[in-house]
Amino acid sequence: MSQSPLSQATDDRLSQMLFQGEEVEEEFTVEGARVAVTTHRVLVFTPDGDGRRFDHADRPNVLDASIETTGKDAYVGWGVRAGVYGAVLFGGGILLKTSGVLDGLGDVTPPADAPGAGIAQLVSLLPKALGMLTTVLLVGGGLLVVVALALVGVYFSSRERELVIERAGRDPMRVPVRDDDAEDIARRLRAAVGTSSKPRSD
Repeated sequence: MSQSPLSQATDDRLSQMLFQGEEVEEEFTVEGARVAVTTHRVLVFTPDGDGRRFDHADRPNVLDASIETTGKDAYVGWGVRAGVYGAVLFGGGILLKTSGVLDGLGDVTPPADAPGAGIAQLVSLLPKALGMLTTVLLVGGGLLVVVALALVGVYFSSRERELVIERAGRDPMRVPVRDDDAEDIARRLRAAVGTSSKPRSD
């Protein structure tokens, strides 16, 4: 991050957003974004961002500026659910495999005087059916556990540090940051705006 006078910026689109009589008091360049504190507002210009390219807040409405670590929390929820389902399925498969039920059914022989051949066929099919069920539980549970770990990995890869500018009555303005002096930028921004809040990090 670096501070640069607005008059020396190669891209003058931000200066075109100024009201008549509005002057820049302090400006920061933050990972492709530009944050300016003027006599009237705090301006955020992100020409290459995915969301709004220009955002602002009147200075009296700016409540705080801090550095937060954020990520896509939905991945955590999906990962937890997949992990729980996977553990239940895998545990059920292990229980069936180690309980001796399959071996016990394999040793069962229907009585010779059993009425009809249906019972004999059912008894002979039970070990195969339970064996297939055990395999499905083990494989399905294992796959869900792998998916859960992958989702957790995606969540951690999606985490990034952001400069968060809180404003009254509206969602905060967020600017991705990666530099080591991010906290210093947040502190200088608070000082320029005149907020008395303290830095906060996750």
